[in-house]
Amino acid sequence: MNRKRTTENRDQEKKIRFTPTAVRIIDEAAEQRGQKFAGFVGDAALAVALGKANMAGSPEDDPIRPLVEAVEAHTKALNRIGTNLNQITVAINGGTIPDRIEAVLNRVSRAVERSYQLMDELVAEGGSHGA
Repeated sequence: MNRKRTTENRDQEKKIRFTPTAVRIIDEAAEQRGQKFAGFVGDAALAVALGKANMAGSPEDDPIRPLVEAVEAHTKALNRIGTNLNQITVAINGGTIPDRIEAVLNRVSRAVERSYQLMDELVAEGGSHGA
């Protein structure tokens, strides 16, 4: 652990909520410092409250946050498509050819192609804004 121990116990509990992205980022940072999630969050909050950490506004107010959330939602949708493709593959390997398989595969192909187009646009747009 990186923080100094005090004589005071951490016996007060507060319930707070996080976005999935925030949890992932905080978990990674806590792990890098050899801390548990709660200890890391407690230390960070105390540092900000004591004016020992430079923080201007909430990271949740980041202007690219909607973009990050959209990419995460898109990734979940693509994962669902992958699950459906696996189900189709299992059915075919089992000797069954699902109804409308060609139409479904065409739609999947279009969705994947559109995903690549969107990512290319995002990368190009980010580069033009200096991101």
